[in-house]
Amino acid sequence: MTKENNTDIDAIDSTNSKPDKITVVMKDNILKCDLNDGDESQLFTSMFGVDDKYAFDLLLTQAVSSRGHTSTDDKYNAVMPLLLDIAPQDALEGMLAVQMLASHNLAMEMTRRALVDEQTVEGVTQNINRATRLMNVFKSQVEALQKYRNKGRHTIQVQHVTVNDGGQAVVGNIKGGEG
Repeated sequence: MTKENNTDIDAIDSTNSKPDKITVVMKDNILKCDLNDGDESQLFTSMFGVDDKYAFDLLLTQAVSSRGHTSTDDKYNAVMPLLLDIAPQDALEGMLAVQMLASHNLAMEMTRRALVDEQTVEGVTQNINRATRLMNVFKSQVEALQKYRNKGRHTIQVQHVTVNDGGQAVVGNIKGGEG
């Protein structure tokens, strides 16, 4: 007996750099993604920053498996647009994007569990603590992604500076003196 599940996903993008339509087929627990225009490498790159189908399949399977207990169609429909919006530029960013999805989903699950009506005070406390730690992990992952994309450079932008009469302004690297 063969179980087959087909899902069409519309990827919306105003710049048209993302694929228009993706067909996902799950057959015997094997994932197969096809683009209507046939350019699979564009899909791999835009979702995970990889150009290899096997790496793409692995990362997509990991991303989908981190999505709660919803139907397979709902999982793909929820995960793919998020990954396309994160827009990983390489495999490292793709892996980090999958980890970010997992951290976020787990944090939301712990939050949901904390709100269960019959939950004990200890259960609420434990789930809130877990959710808080996971949200901190997610924040660290976002910062790591930003730092990686900026190649470790910090950008400071000053919009407006006013120096009144008799005041002084210094521009440049300032090192504090002793005292």
